[in-house]
Amino acid sequence: MLYSALALIGVLVALAGIYAGLGAHFIAAIQVIVYAGAVMVLFLFAIMVLESRKEHPPKLPSFRLHRLAALVVGGILLVALAGAAQFEGFSISSLHVNVPTVSAFARLLFSEYLLPFELVGLLLLIVLIAVMVLAQKAPLPSPPR
Repeated sequence: MLYSALALIGVLVALAGIYAGLGAHFIAAIQVIVYAGAVMVLFLFAIMVLESRKEHPPKLPSFRLHRLAALVVGGILLVALAGAAQFEGFSISSLHVNVPTVSAFARLLFSEYLLPFELVGLLLLIVLIAVMVLAQKAPLPSPPR
């Protein structure tokens, strides 16, 4: 499960690269700082705490067939991506993306979307408290007298 969370960090950083490629550098920076940084650190902490409570990890079967299937599907996707890159009818400049300024984003965030912004902060606080409660070790029983 830990490797999946680390792979998700890679996906979030790649998404930030897409944002930067579209010219939304502020959103790309927020993507890396908030999601790939803070939220994923919280996820990794929760995974590590919950994994340490397991007594015996389950034995995993061999994944030779899965690896072969992943290589085949990955190769097909790579060929499809290379073919799409050769397509001349599409260019990023034809998208006409209007990127808002930082002040317009902040004005919108702290006026129209203030309640959802505060609710997300409250939800993250509740999750942090829940992780701390789960991380506490049970008190040792006192020896009989």
